[in-house]
Amino acid sequence: MINGFEEFYNLKDKNLIKDDYCIAETEKVVCKALRSNHEVEKIIATQEFYDANKELIDQNCKHVLIKDKKELEEITGFKLHHGILAKVRTNGLKKIDELGDKILIFNGVTSPENVGTMTRAAMAFGFDNIIYDAKSASPYLRRCIRVSMGNAFEANICKSLNIIEDISLLQQLGYSVCATANEEGALPITDFRYPQKVALIIGNEGNGMDREVIDACDKKLFIPITNYVAHLNAASAASIFLYHSIF
Repeated sequence: MINGFEEFYNLKDKNLIKDDYCIAETEKVVCKALRSNHEVEKIIATQEFYDANKELIDQNCKHVLIKDKKELEEITGFKLHHGILAKVRTNGLKKIDELGDKILIFNGVTSPENVGTMTRAAMAFGFDNIIYDAKSASPYLRRCIRVSMGNAFEANICKSLNIIEDISLLQQLGYSVCATANEEGALPITDFRYPQKVALIIGNEGNGMDREVIDACDKKLFIPITNYVAHLNAASAASIFLYHSIF
């Protein structure tokens, strides 16, 4: 075991996240972390990656371990496709009253791929504030960060331990909280204009939003689609809802 890099031998997202750390991988994602306002504490990388990004690394990370790809895989215990891992100390989770005007909320979204894709889409359309509930995957999971292409590092991220109470708090703070549910009483997004302060909720991939969460919202929105298709993938639907916000 190499002194100073012991944590890379037993990488577990849950242990890292609770201590305000996460792991970044792939060249683009690590470079995005290095350019962010989070602290990249340690990097293990191939000589090739280091040489290609030497100036950026030297300016933003004090502890770098150079090994060949096979040695890096022996350290981490899994196949390392891109020859680079970084341990990042995040700025911690935000409180609700620290968030900006446009918020995306995950209600029971468990797929890291969906969370990562929606985080990327949220940042693309100005929803740079994300709340995930206790049943959702954290945007700081290694897989989520990778799928988000590192955009999770630019988001303000908050964890909700009681989504119903937090919806009420958002409403008290002046947000219009919108459920996404194709059901009676829902308004097509083509007839809806997003207010300045808005929180948009996306539900579970298979079951949608919790009933009590829908009922706590100010409005229900849906995407008009053909009868042939029952519903869209959560990340696809989120991207459409987010894109519509720019009109």
